[in-house]
Amino acid sequence: MNKRKSVARPDRASSRQRPHVASYFASLKLRNVRCFGDRTETLNLCDQHGTPAQWTILIGDNGCGKTTVLQALAAFDRTSIEVTHYPESEKQSVDVIRGLRWDFHRFRRNFSRSDSTESPFVSARIATGRGLGNSASEFRLAEHEWVPHRRYPGFGHELPVCYGYGATRRLGGVSLKKRMLEDATASLFSDRAELRNAEEWLLQLDYAASKQSAAQESRKAQLELAQATLLSALPEGEVTAIRFAEPTKSSRTPRVEFQTPFGWVSLLQLGHGYRTMVAWIMDLVSRLVERYPDSKNPLEEPAVVLIDEIDLHLHPTWQRKIVGYLTDRFPNTQFVATAHSPLIVQSAASVNANIALLRRDGDHVVIDNDQEAIRGWRVDQILTSDLFNLPTARPPEFDDLLRQRKQILSKPRLSKKDEAELAELDKTIGYLPTGERADDQRTQELIAEAAELLKRHSGMSG
Repeated sequence: MNKRKSVARPDRASSRQRPHVASYFASLKLRNVRCFGDRTETLNLCDQHGTPAQWTILIGDNGCGKTTVLQALAAFDRTSIEVTHYPESEKQSVDVIRGLRWDFHRFRRNFSRSDSTESPFVSARIATGRGLGNSASEFRLAEHEWVPHRRYPGFGHELPVCYGYGATRRLGGVSLKKRMLEDATASLFSDRAELRNAEEWLLQLDYAASKQSAAQESRKAQLELAQATLLSALPEGEVTAIRFAEPTKSSRTPRVEFQTPFGWVSLLQLGHGYRTMVAWIMDLVSRLVERYPDSKNPLEEPAVVLIDEIDLHLHPTWQRKIVGYLTDRFPNTQFVATAHSPLIVQSAASVNANIALLRRDGDHVVIDNDQEAIRGWRVDQILTSDLFNLPTARPPEFDDLLRQRKQILSKPRLSKKDEAELAELDKTIGYLPTGERADDQRTQELIAEAAELLKRHSGMSG
C-alpha cells in the first residue's frame, strides 16, 4: 500500500511540471457545407510568418456562413477525435482524422448542403508547439469519411482546446454541480444553451478562499484573478469594485454586487451589455482555471476561443478596446471571431489580425483571405472599402446627390447646364461634414471663411 503511494505521487508531480503543449488551428477547409459550394474554400488562420495568428476576424453579410465556420472549428473537439491514418513519426502529418462530435447521420444533417448529394467535407490543419508564434508540426484533420477506426495513443493531447460563445451568450442559471455534462461550445449551436453560472462560481471561489484548507491560497489567487479580469473587462469608471454580499431579509441568498456610479447593484441589475460580457468572460476564466489548476496564471495558458458577433451589445467605445483587452489578458489564446462592426476590424488591424471576408458568389460563398492592409484607416474608409462595401459613409439621403454628381463628372465635356447643376450639387454637398470630429469640421469651416475673406480682400486691393 505504501509502495503504491510512493509511486503515484512522483508521477503526479512530474505530470504537473510538464509544460502544456499548445495546439492551434492553422487553416480550415470546407466543401459542400451549407452555403459553401462544391469548390473547396480555405480559411487561413496563420500570420505573415506562417504561424497561428492570435486573431482572425470574419466579416461578411448576414447568412454568408460566418457562424458555420465557427461551428466547423468547434466540431474538432479534442476529447472526441479518432485517427484513421497513423504517422510513423511526430513530424509526419496525419492524413485523415475524423471528429466524432456527432454520429455520422447527425453530422450530415447539420453540415450538408441542401442541394448536394455529396457528403460535407471539413478539414483543418493543427499546429502544435509551446505557444502562439512558434512553428510546429501540423496535423491534417478531415470529416469526410466514416470508416472503422482505432485511437492513436496520446494524440488527443495535441488537439486544440476550444471554448465557443454564440450570439446569445445567455447568463447561466444552472448549478455548477452539472458542469460535467457541459459542452464548452454549446452556445454556438443552440440559442437556448446557457453559459456557466458566473455568480455561483464567484461565490464558490470566495467561500473556498475564506476557509482554511490546503487549497485556500490557490483559491485566493484565483478569486483575485477573476475579479481583476472582470473589472478590467468592463468600461473604465463604470464598475469600480466587486463585493460579496451576505444574505439579508430581502435577499435570502448571498450574491455578487457591483459598484457603479449609481450605487451597489446585483448582477441581474446590470445593463444587458454588462451581463453579456460578465457571462462569457467568467465562463472562459472558470474553464481555464479548471483546466489549468496548477498554473500561476491560467489565462496565459493555451486555448482557442470562438466568438460569434464579438461586437454584440457593446458601445462603440467598448468595441474599440475589446480586442486589445483580450490580447493582453489572454496572450496564448487564439481568437476566431465574427463581427459586423468596422471598429472591431479597425482595432483588430492594430494587432496584425487576419481579416477574412466571406461573400456570396452566385449560389455559394467564397472566402477571401487576402485583404488589403487597413492599419491606420479611419472607420469611414473601412466602411467604404470592399470589406463592408458601403457606397459612401454619408447619410443615406445624400446618396442620390452624390450619384448625380458622379454622373455629371463622368462626362467628357460639361455643358453650361451641367456646370450649373454641378455648382448647385456642390453647394449642397459641400456643407456635409468632412472632418473626423465636430471640432475638425469647425476648423474646416473657419479655414473656408478665412479663404473667402482673403479672396475678397485681394479683389478689393486689385
